[in-house]
Amino acid sequence: MSLSKKAKISLGLFVVLLVVGFISYKYVMKPPAVIEDRNVSFEGTSQDVFEKVQGNPRGWQDKVVLISGTITSKDDKGLSLNNNIYCQLKEKQYISINENIRLKGRIIGYDDLLEELKLDQCIIIQNYD
Repeated sequence: MSLSKKAKISLGLFVVLLVVGFISYKYVMKPPAVIEDRNVSFEGTSQDVFEKVQGNPRGWQDKVVLISGTITSKDDKGLSLNNNIYCQLKEKQYISINENIRLKGRIIGYDDLLEELKLDQCIIIQNYD
């Protein structure tokens, strides 16, 4: 029993669409790069990065920074550095307010209303106290 020309074309098209769909799914659903492996775009104090991002927030989207500063507040999910940078921690840390730290994180945006820079996937590199 042989297939007609129309059936062969339909079957071939189905297989091609199936392969393209699978490749697309794998590309879209891949996990994000871990922060430890990403290259640092800026290294300095929290005030320096805040001033740079405040001038051009869109140019800093998704950049990894290594910053140092003083913890001014903290909650269950993160901490604030120098009252103007909120850092979502990758994992829970036992830290205290007024502690000087250095951390690595990814910039996710600048909030004009609160005048606050937001970072995620933050990991503490070093405690100075």
